[in-house]
Amino acid sequence: MTRTRRALLVLACVMPPLNVLAQQPLQEDSNGGRKSGTYLKTGLAHWQGDIFSRGSLTQWDVDLFGAEYNLTSLNVEIETYFSDTFLKLSGFSIGYRKDAVRHIDSGHMFSGKLFRDVDIKAIALKFGGGIEWGMPSLNFDQTEFEFAGNGTVRYRHTHPDRNADVPFVGTTTDGALYPFVELSVAQRPGFFLIEAGMRINIIGFQFDDYEVSVADKVTHVLSQKRVLVPYLFMNLGLRMF
Repeated sequence: MTRTRRALLVLACVMPPLNVLAQQPLQEDSNGGRKSGTYLKTGLAHWQGDIFSRGSLTQWDVDLFGAEYNLTSLNVEIETYFSDTFLKLSGFSIGYRKDAVRHIDSGHMFSGKLFRDVDIKAIALKFGGGIEWGMPSLNFDQTEFEFAGNGTVRYRHTHPDRNADVPFVGTTTDGALYPFVELSVAQRPGFFLIEAGMRINIIGFQFDDYEVSVADKVTHVLSQKRVLVPYLFMNLGLRMF
């Protein structure tokens, strides 16, 4: 079992006992109204999957291809709950996430999110969405090769669409800007917040497919596609005010 999975398992076991810390319903204040507050959250996220699970536009068999990713992230977030729903919204948050923590030169992402939560007995179901911006992790830049028996070489290069500027870092359009949606369950016993869920990032990717035949004939196709890139997360928070 990986360290990330152990940590998520421990946090999942901790969530139910924390209910005893609350002396009123988890999502309500002492007057029976909606429980407001601003929380400082921190947590872990785990990504694992294959970006490209489709056929190549150059029409060869690409079962051996795939830009696989497997990384762990750390995040910190400030989240505010309104005392009453505003335009059907329950609150908002701003956050920072560090992807692939061993690499300091990439994987710095900032986000803003609006959300709505609905009480379901002891927990709240949260759903929301927002925008993420920053320097994507280099884990998503992949090149893979296939060598055919007749001497043909095929390879695919993939990377996120660099469609945004990041001031003071790198060169123009080294950053990425894309939307995301999020679904989670949360508890807010006492001064604590416990949350687990999934975020789905809708990231634009560019990819190059090349084929070099034994006669040195080169076939190249460049294309773009938006890919749903999910990750699982678990957060712990403390109410600031």
